[in-house]
Amino acid sequence: MTVKTNADYIFDQLVELLDRLSDEQYIQSPEIFSGANVGKHYRHIIEFFQAVSIADETETICYDNRLRDTRIESNRLFARELLMDLKNDLSELDNEKRLTLIGDLGTSEESSNAYMLTSLFREFHYAVEHAIHHMAIIKMGVLNSFPEVVIPDDFGVAPSTLRYQHSVSK
Repeated sequence: MTVKTNADYIFDQLVELLDRLSDEQYIQSPEIFSGANVGKHYRHIIEFFQAVSIADETETICYDNRLRDTRIESNRLFARELLMDLKNDLSELDNEKRLTLIGDLGTSEESSNAYMLTSLFREFHYAVEHAIHHMAIIKMGVLNSFPEVVIPDDFGVAPSTLRYQHSVSK
């Protein structure tokens, strides 16, 4: 059984913001980001979705072993292209597909991998929630550092929060 994802709005919002930012704003490191920039947050978001996409084929998922492709951090159009590709790749997921989640729980130089059964759909949902968290950080940084860039109020807000806000405003 496949389930059409309901996260197109995440990809659409991320692409829309990329289209509003300049190349310079994308790579600039405002103080509020503590040495990071918008591009680094995009890389992190994209690489989590890439982990989900790869897991569809490998039946394992590990968020620790990402490529950490710095081109995503420094090239706004490359990030945009990857987001569009991921939106298409992840448009349907097998709700029943089982995966093994591999997590490095070690705090020393030695790896201490833990293994857990999960599903592709559950990990996609995690990547969506993870993206929303980073989008909220991006929003704060952009509003603070680039006030001329217009960001929708719902950027970086979870759908459940939006529904709740709507229900209490009636």
